Amino acid sequence: MKRLLCLFFLCLFYTNSASLSLNFKDEDPVQSRETVKFDFGWRFQLGGNNIAPCPESVFPKNLSGVECMGLRSGSSKNADDCRGECCADVMCAIWQYTDSQGCWIGQSNDCNHTSSSWVGGGRDTPAKPVPPPDSGPTTRDFDDSDWEIVDAPHDSLIGGEYAQNGTVRGQAYLPKNITWYRKHFNLPAEWKGRIIWVYFEGVFRSSTTYLNGLMLHHEDSGYTSFVVRLDNCSGILFGDGKDNENVLTILSTPNEGFSGWWYEGGGLYRHTYLVSADVVHIIPDGTYVAAAVHGTIKAHDPNDISKGKYVDIAVIGVSSEVINDDTKEQKRTYQYTLFDADGKQVGNSMLPPSDFSAGELKVLTDSYTAKNVELWSPARPYLYTLQCELLNNADDAVITDSGVTDTYNITFGIRSTQWDPDKGFFINDGHFTWRGFNNHNDFTGVGVAVPDRINLFRAQSMRAVGANAWRMSHNPPIPVMLDIMDNVGILVWDENREFGDNPVWVANQRNMVRRDRNHPSVMAWSFCNEAGCNAGDSVPVAKEFAEVSKEADPNRPVTANMISDFGGALSSQIDVQGFSHKPGNIFDTFHKQFPKVPTIGSECCSCTTQRGEDFPDNTKFLLGNFNANCNKDQTESQLDRSYVVGCMVWTLFDYYGEPAFGWPHISSSFGSIDLAGFAKASAYWYRSWWLYNGVHNHSTGGIDVPLNPPKLINPDAQPAEDNPQDGYLVHIVEHWDKNDAAPKRTIHVYTNAPSAELFVNGKSQGVKTLVWQGWAEWDGVAYEDGNLTANAMDDKNAIVARHTRLTTGDPAKIVAMLDVPNDDTGTGSALVLDGQDSGMVSAVLLDSNGRVAHGSSLNITFSITSGPGRIIGVGNGNPQCHEPNHATWRSAYHGLARAIVQVTQDHTTANRDRMIQIDSDGGQRTLVGDPRDPKRFLDDIVVQVSAEGVGTATVSIPTSTDPNDGVISTARKSRQ
Repeated sequence: MKRLLCLFFLCLFYTNSASLSLNFKDEDPVQSRETVKFDFGWRFQLGGNNIAPCPESVFPKNLSGVECMGLRSGSSKNADDCRGECCADVMCAIWQYTDSQGCWIGQSNDCNHTSSSWVGGGRDTPAKPVPPPDSGPTTRDFDDSDWEIVDAPHDSLIGGEYAQNGTVRGQAYLPKNITWYRKHFNLPAEWKGRIIWVYFEGVFRSSTTYLNGLMLHHEDSGYTSFVVRLDNCSGILFGDGKDNENVLTILSTPNEGFSGWWYEGGGLYRHTYLVSADVVHIIPDGTYVAAAVHGTIKAHDPNDISKGKYVDIAVIGVSSEVINDDTKEQKRTYQYTLFDADGKQVGNSMLPPSDFSAGELKVLTDSYTAKNVELWSPARPYLYTLQCELLNNADDAVITDSGVTDTYNITFGIRSTQWDPDKGFFINDGHFTWRGFNNHNDFTGVGVAVPDRINLFRAQSMRAVGANAWRMSHNPPIPVMLDIMDNVGILVWDENREFGDNPVWVANQRNMVRRDRNHPSVMAWSFCNEAGCNAGDSVPVAKEFAEVSKEADPNRPVTANMISDFGGALSSQIDVQGFSHKPGNIFDTFHKQFPKVPTIGSECCSCTTQRGEDFPDNTKFLLGNFNANCNKDQTESQLDRSYVVGCMVWTLFDYYGEPAFGWPHISSSFGSIDLAGFAKASAYWYRSWWLYNGVHNHSTGGIDVPLNPPKLINPDAQPAEDNPQDGYLVHIVEHWDKNDAAPKRTIHVYTNAPSAELFVNGKSQGVKTLVWQGWAEWDGVAYEDGNLTANAMDDKNAIVARHTRLTTGDPAKIVAMLDVPNDDTGTGSALVLDGQDSGMVSAVLLDSNGRVAHGSSLNITFSITSGPGRIIGVGNGNPQCHEPNHATWRSAYHGLARAIVQVTQDHTTANRDRMIQIDSDGGQRTLVGDPRDPKRFLDDIVVQVSAEGVGTATVSIPTSTDPNDGVISTARKSRQ
């Protein structure tokens, strides 16, 4: 029998995390490493010309007169621009243009079709980027005074107008376009002689970076993080004033090289940091912490999984890549200190001094034996912090008073995992069934630039339905998402975007593993998704992907979400076999043929539904509210097999793109929660069977049932009794409003109770007995105004839960609700004034009896009446809504609409004095408070909602400057 044993860890890349008590103080004159938020004050322009000129000589292969197959549609309107569009993407091998069919670019092995109307050219890839011109947006002196000023994270495309264009159907019918960003900044004079870089968490898709007109870097991933060094560039300027101002230019090309059939967005959609470090420093993503547990794993309380487990001894291995970027020899001493979850020092170690020749990179390793070690698990996600430091050993080094020349903090967890081909998955010697979801990385109104607290809401929504695993589909996530998962205790399947015989794609896999390997929530490295796994001869490709993964992290298995060729070339090179949308007999056949390989349903259950559509009119391209039959059948094909690790459903949230019907739909309908975060009926099926059922049936395995799990958001689902401590939930799927097309109707009820009884105005419609993961169903229920009530009953026929639907009328009143931050949703009680924290407000239309006006679609206006806030996006969950995302109004969908509210001031981020000194445009959109000013602006943000004929309402969002109210601290506290 083969059991894959994985030992663990987790990483916070920078020392500027507000949740750590190890940050440097604002008043330190010289810091060992300074990390400055670089998100504020980017000048932005959508569209315009690509880098020009791009001479024909760049493409030496003449492809005029032939047509190449397999290219993708470009956005250019003439041959020269088409050539330039391909030119800017180093992985673009071919461009072709014809007046009748436009621009086509990409790679092709089939250019044998004669066609006189085509012009084009080809080249070998990866190509050398074309140097920038002497004028234009890449240059320092370019006039960008009329460009819009934005803050990152920023999705450059989500604010566009929807267009019925088949070439962008999968991308939400939002046209793609090139994107320019320019940042004006001054570097402190005292940074001269130090190493300076910008850390980009992600720019979509292909991007090229320029400093003062000099091209520095081309990145072709879109999802992996990357570093651009600045200090060694000719023309870099130091000091204050306009004359010493630098300009960093980013050309982002979302339309080039995109491969997603869903909306992927564009631009600076993730965080960016400016870092200053000593010439001898720990390189970004260069530290790896792995811990091996020894001895018997013990439970603190066998009757309470939330108390967690521990082990007497764990050996913690530390490996750090340290480089000397000086031109002369240097000497440093490496030390690290271990802190527990309460910030108490529990261990430390120091290595002998090391000599570094000029330019030398060394890998410094050590191991430390820790005793009485608390283990990380979904039931109790316990985290340690490792502070890694370099100490000065030379008289002439610029150092802090403590002698520390570099610091790098890592937060990690210790746990053991086993992947057993016959019994499934184990964590800390306990069996654990994966009940998870796939998700893309976007949200209503903001696209792929999802604020951190909204990502926390998304993670807590997983817990609200009883899920315990998240597949990052189909790309590495924003790093804070993994920090959140580490703290709330959700397992992660981390996935590379592109797979094949391509050095850039291999590097992307390696970079993903190096960046994410210190997160205890990450369980496996996935090479690819479905058709993307078909890379010709997969054996050598998969071997290379496996080698770079195992080199960076030898402790986790490699895997793939495969849709075909199980047991074939790729299967022979992975440790865990992933299956996408396959019935149970496929699992059984594979298990019989390959009995030593663990298996998992890495993607299943594309069960579509729309919130509030009870009796859909198919002529209007609507999907019904009920889909439990699909949920049950497809999840059971994996969950009913004890040897299968578990399943991950497609998807928990709706997402932009991949619409069910095509136009007029612009977003998907696979989710159990809609695009705006409102729960559909399907979410209550999962909540009843995956969460509530675990209260009284832990034998089903792997269910973490906290006493106070997060709640779902759907005001339209009330009134309902929702008490997880009782272990039962009941939810009526359909509403109880008059519908001439359904005088008699089928009513569905979701509950995990043994039986349910339905009543219409107090008259029983009969009792139904439920099967495992089933539902109750009554046919031919005659409608009459009033109430529809479902009682859930236990095995003694005692009522354990009740839900009532009431007939609703026209809208007469509007109310505002604060969904995020909200302790009920696990998202805290206040927004932190960091210039970026964001919350969610619901506008709810009510009838004269205070019931949600289910049929209302009034236009709702959102406004900030006072306080440090702004509206950054709106939505309603309607997949056919074409209203603007960047607006202050949105029509209601079944009585509900949503606004995303962001703070406009930063009084908490570390190194704000540096931000003020560095950012030329930083204060024009977001106020950065001087850390030396004791005044703090703690006004609530007051949001007003209004609609014609129903008046107005307000809700207040509390604000805070306390780091304990931050996103990661909130995530951690939600599990304590």
